[in-house]
Amino acid sequence: MRWRVKMSVRSSTRELRRLAAACSVVLAAALGSPGVAEDGKAITVAAAMSLRNVLPPMIEAFRKSSGAGEITVTYGASGDLRRQVEGGAPIDAVVFAAAADVDLLAQRGQIAGDKRVVASNSLILIGPAGGQSFTFESIDSVPEGEHIAIGDPKTVPAGRYAQEALQALGKWDAVQDRLVYGGHVAAVLQYARRGEVAAAIVYRTDVIGVGDIAVLDEASGEWAPRIETVAGVVAGGKEDAARAFITFLETEAGRGIFASQGFAPPPTAVAAVP
Repeated sequence: MRWRVKMSVRSSTRELRRLAAACSVVLAAALGSPGVAEDGKAITVAAAMSLRNVLPPMIEAFRKSSGAGEITVTYGASGDLRRQVEGGAPIDAVVFAAAADVDLLAQRGQIAGDKRVVASNSLILIGPAGGQSFTFESIDSVPEGEHIAIGDPKTVPAGRYAQEALQALGKWDAVQDRLVYGGHVAAVLQYARRGEVAAAIVYRTDVIGVGDIAVLDEASGEWAPRIETVAGVVAGGKEDAARAFITFLETEAGRGIFASQGFAPPPTAVAAVP
């Protein structure tokens, strides 16, 4: 039975990756051809999958207020997107779900100026609607043979945050044989929605408007990781246009759009590049 579940998870990961690519294409089409700017320069933004719901209205508001050129967004796991930037992909700005991946780019000289902390988030524990109830502190009581989905800690910030939280609670070792890794946070959410896992750890913002899952617990207290959404301008790209977009994220209008999708204000406004 466990073998069949794991096969389903791998299959659904491939499906979600194809969906992410399709979403990127659809968004580009909705905003216009990335190769032709109107009143400004076209830019490409690499964004964490956790921003898939908030960036479309953010871009629409930014372009209406500024007359900016076209903006194409590529969504994915922050670690995977960082490697694309390192490899020379034509990306002008990054908006990631953790500072670490922006810091690594900065250390390579690939971030121009300061990184910007533009919003904050929190982890929640979810499960299928009508399923068993668990908390972060009782997560090790998930029955043997059942699974817990988190993002892959190697590339997905939500997975790293989940690992930090479970380690702080002393639960990480106890749940190792029940973990299923998703390629990004949207995949983790889908595992719970399809009932393939007993529980999953995602961001609070991932469940806005989602009615077919149960929110079981929210990470809080000293053991809860500090989760920041961090943006940076990629050096050598269309720096002025990219900086204008990132600056909009910090405006009152930008903060309002973040709040409408469940994000909290940033704990700090600016973080210096290491």
